[in-house]
Amino acid sequence: MSVQLNVQGLSRHFGGIRAVDEVSFSTAPGQITGVIGPNGAGKTTLFNLIAGTTKPSAGAVTMDGAAITGRPAASLARQGLVRTFQMTHVFAGHTVFENLYRAALFRQFPSPWSLFNPWGVRRGREEAARQAEQALALIGLESVADEQADSLAYGLQKILGVGMALTAMPRLLLMDEPAAGLNPVETVAMADLIERIHASGIDVVVVEHDMGLVMRLCQKLVVLVNGRLLAEGPTAQVRQDPRVIEAYLGADLDKEPGLEPAVEARAAQNGTGHSASVATAGQGASKASKPAPMLEIRDLSVSYGAVRALDKVSFAVEEASVCAVIGANGAGKSTLMKAISGLVPVAGGEILMEGQPIQNLSAERRVNLGIALSPEGRRLFPELTVRENLLMGAYLRRDQADVTVDLERIYAYFPRLLEREQSQGRHLSGGEQQMCAIGRALMSRPRLLLLDEPSLGLAPAVTLEVARAIRQISQDGTTIVLVEQNARLALKLSNHAVVLETGRLSLAGDSKDIMNNPQIAAAYLGHAAEASHHA
Repeated sequence: MSVQLNVQGLSRHFGGIRAVDEVSFSTAPGQITGVIGPNGAGKTTLFNLIAGTTKPSAGAVTMDGAAITGRPAASLARQGLVRTFQMTHVFAGHTVFENLYRAALFRQFPSPWSLFNPWGVRRGREEAARQAEQALALIGLESVADEQADSLAYGLQKILGVGMALTAMPRLLLMDEPAAGLNPVETVAMADLIERIHASGIDVVVVEHDMGLVMRLCQKLVVLVNGRLLAEGPTAQVRQDPRVIEAYLGADLDKEPGLEPAVEARAAQNGTGHSASVATAGQGASKASKPAPMLEIRDLSVSYGAVRALDKVSFAVEEASVCAVIGANGAGKSTLMKAISGLVPVAGGEILMEGQPIQNLSAERRVNLGIALSPEGRRLFPELTVRENLLMGAYLRRDQADVTVDLERIYAYFPRLLEREQSQGRHLSGGEQQMCAIGRALMSRPRLLLLDEPSLGLAPAVTLEVARAIRQISQDGTTIVLVEQNARLALKLSNHAVVLETGRLSLAGDSKDIMNNPQIAAAYLGHAAEASHHA
């Protein structure tokens, strides 16, 4: 039943963006293959191209030697190629078994014309029931077969979603982030299920951010970076490949002028080697002689429905320091930024600014207190000019003379923006858009600046330009919380850092210490990567 999948020169361009760029790889029959890569690498787009939900710009896909490029998903499913999605949707108001049965009916009756044969309808329903029973046994949900599907815990709904895909009787199953949103116990259950699926004779290709799961399951890895293939090979070999570790942690920036570690930069500026340290909740304000931290997070939890995105995270950020928040995709970094800025409600814990709880305040109130967010994805107004976009950040201000002064300060940080002052946002490059987004946040004169993935999608030279500006903003006294996929860059720019893994705090301390800690590689690529990073 094993199947051979070959991808040759597969590309997909969205305007000038090369989401997938001439990617070639093959799966080995009888193996579980993992597709990994940093945020924005093109993994889901690659799945969409293979599974027929998106047409490629170029390239070819074959399965067992037969061309399947560009064929619709329903046709591919009949041939044995089936996929799951990141988000699971069950039939509400129906039992677990009924969900599986309904999914199986789609295979038996692919078109309305098949319903006009009474004998065929009866046989098709019987076959659908048999396939539903078979899938139910494989996913291990017999004990809840008669429960309402939408009443199940999220982890069980994810497993049910896999079962619904299995009713299509696949030979090759593409699984897009099967462990997304699962707690550790649910993740183990999902891993066990994937192993049972594989043992039943179904080949699996999985996109997943949980590196522990990937390293447990996959015999082969395919690594994408910026839409291109970086590495391909046996898991043990790929996970220790220096290029792969660099793709996740970022390039070594020791030789870049103006990007010496933040501790050294602060020492040069102040004549001291002292730097603020990150603390667990409560420690930052424990000494009577010490003021409350600018930001303190105490046992913070955030949920999206049944999905726990953050689980009892605690740390503190001192005034005029930079705190980096790093971790693999899906660790909860952006959720943390949204919680601090008031864009998502908290499920538990506290957020304090200078000792005052703010977790129940509106986002507008938090802006008035001095919190500004530069969001992931930039989100400029495409029809507005650079100047107009920047002024949107000062929308609530009435001190027009000071607004003009601040505009000049932004242009000093980012000279390119002055050159493009009258250009519309939609005509800016990615780097110029990022500069404008940071500048817009600064126009509110924040005391606490939240930067969410400022280097995402930027060319190396532009990344360095943005990084030097962040360093200068910090040296001018603004407290910064920096979420950054490039771990080495984030640790260079910060005084202290916290590392998140699947919504939990796994490591905290001075950035210089964390940069040399082998656990940082493990947080991105699993614990076997520690030795390679340490070497």
